[in-house]
Amino acid sequence: MSFHQKLAAAIAEDREKTEKEMATRAKYKIQIWFRSDRSLKAPITFSLSAWQSGKRLHGGGDEMMFICRRHAHSPDVTRADAKMSLGHKIAPSKRGCGNFIPGEHVVGGALICPHCGVQHLPEEVGDAVLFRLTADKAATVLAQWWRKLESNADLYAKYTPVDPRSIAMANLHDIQTAREKKGLTIYPLKNIINDIANGSTIESRFKAFILA
Repeated sequence: MSFHQKLAAAIAEDREKTEKEMATRAKYKIQIWFRSDRSLKAPITFSLSAWQSGKRLHGGGDEMMFICRRHAHSPDVTRADAKMSLGHKIAPSKRGCGNFIPGEHVVGGALICPHCGVQHLPEEVGDAVLFRLTADKAATVLAQWWRKLESNADLYAKYTPVDPRSIAMANLHDIQTAREKKGLTIYPLKNIINDIANGSTIESRFKAFILA
């Protein structure tokens, strides 16, 4: 086999491996970023954001999604903003339906919710939400987001620098890598599905993930 044939075979093998890996990825991911200590009873401060997982081969990165919920200081949804809502399953509301707006629904600088059809300007809505909740309530909110994402999402968690997970990562890697990863922990979709299949509730599994 010539050098070029070997190179072509190696590229084909790499592509096949990459395609298999991409096929097993969840369609979405939810990132939970802890901004305080994690506690069984005391409220935990954290932010949530939702992402479309990169599905394109060789360079298709994850893309953060906007949330169809207007900021407190943004104006209510007008009739003009809701002009594209006809035929959607969810009726338009004054602030938005709370579902997620993927990147492909950005049209002419405006965001159009695929669920209720309401149009927003980027500055009227956000791409992350800050919470301060107990572990039980945090798990409930996380489960609500997961279900909104078609029950097809991995969970990614990041932590404060003084969290045990961040400290453990600092002991394994250099300081710069540890700071960048922030104790990154992943709960992949396949594990979530296996745990549910074994009789656990999604809320109980997410609570365990939050406190682990």
